[in-house]
This record gives sequence, C-alpha cells and structure tokens, in this order.
Amino acid sequence: MRHTRLLATALALAGLTACAQPLERYRDQGIALYNQDQYGESLTVLNKALAHDQSDPEANTYAGLIHYRQGEYEQALYHFKVALQFDPSSERAKNGITATLIKMDRPDLAMDYLERAAALSAKVKDPRASNGDVRRFYLHPVDENLFLGQAGDRARIAKAYELLGDYDNALIYYKRALDLSPNDAPVLLAMAVLFEKTGNRQGARDALAAAYRADPQTPGLTEAMTRNGLAISDVLPVPTVRAPLVPAPTPAPTPAPAPSNAPAQ
Repeated sequence: MRHTRLLATALALAGLTACAQPLERYRDQGIALYNQDQYGESLTVLNKALAHDQSDPEANTYAGLIHYRQGEYEQALYHFKVALQFDPSSERAKNGITATLIKMDRPDLAMDYLERAAALSAKVKDPRASNGDVRRFYLHPVDENLFLGQAGDRARIAKAYELLGDYDNALIYYKRALDLSPNDAPVLLAMAVLFEKTGNRQGARDALAAAYRADPQTPGLTEAMTRNGLAISDVLPVPTVRAPLVPAPTPAPTPAPAPSNAPAQ
C-alpha cells in the first residue's frame, strides 16, 4: 500500500512538471513577443499558456495589458482580476487594473481596489527580519513583494486621487509613501509635479532636489528641474574649500654670544 501511494505521488508530480513545461515556454515566449511590440502574436501565445493554467498570474497580466492597449477594457479587467487573485503583489497588474477602471470611468472602484491592496500589504511583516532564520526559506515570495510594494501601493493611490483632481488626498498619500521609502525618487518626482500643479514652487523645488540626490537618472527629472529653474548646482551640496596648509615659519637661529675681552679675575 505504501509503495502504491508513493507511486501515485510520483506520477502526480511528474504530471505537474509536464504541465508546467509548456506553460512556462508559452508564457516566456508571449512576454518576449510583447516586449518586441508584437501584441497580436503575443496574445495568441499567452492564450496557449492560459490553456494550461488559467490562473497563471504573469500570463494573465500580460494578456490584460494587451487587451488594455486594444481598448478592450472588460477583457483587460478580467485578466487583471485573475492575476491579482493569485498574486496580489503584482505591480503590473495593480497598475493595469487602476488604469483600466479609470478608462472605464469607474474611479471609485479603482480606489477601492487600491485601498484593499494597501490594507493587505500593511498586514505583512518584514520577511527580511528573519534572514538568518531557517523559516526564511518557507516564506512565499508574494509576502516579500507585498511588503516591499507598500510604498508603491500608497503612491498608486496618490496618483489616482491626483487624476480625480483631489490634490489634498493625493499629497497625503504621497507623504505616506515617502514615510515608508524616503529616498524613492519616482515618488519624490511625482510629488514635485503635484506641487507644480498647485502652484507650490518651493515645495516642487525641494522635492526635485531630494529626487535628484536619491537618483539623478530618474526619467523626467531633468525636464522637471528645468521647468522649475533648478540647476544641478542648486541641488548638490557646496563643497567645503579648505585653506591650504601653510608651514609655520622656521624660527631664526639664536646668535651665539659675542666673546668677552674682559681680563680674567
């Protein structure tokens, strides 16, 4: 009986492995085609991957992105929902579902999804705290991605509020994102752009300076600095100029006393 159970388990594992191989092959090929802007061909191959596993998060995410590009928002929404059901940490899927619902003129529902995603990630403890513990190896990577994505979740909510014209709440959530990740250059840049919209020039300049110090290669940063009249020399700290060390003057030698001509007593 024991050998029968072991054989059944081995056959089941073999079946799963055999199923995973074409799934991964089709998924990787579909993503590669997507990155080459061959969206029609990509969707055909991704659908083959989904025929092997309809719940695969990555295949669903990229299928959703293609439907979104094609203006097929209902299909895009379906795929993003499935992706987030099986991988709630997927940044692409969260961005996709937000953009899709806003395109569908359903911003309240988009905000609801974002708030729930942020609440879910807030419950996850830092998995890196147990790096030296054997339990670290039993953590699902989704937990780690959820934890590391907390700042991104709040920035995404801020952007949604900004698109709705609610700048006060947008600023609140940008600040919450920076509380979690103070040197996040894209979030600092986004907050600077918000300050521009509200006429807070000094706030924009301060945020841009912080973004430049965090990552000067951030896309769009140089243009934003130019718009706000902020030069790189305004951002970088002024180097301390030290006066050159001047050696102390060598004291003049003490002259020897002159010989006395007085006679000896």
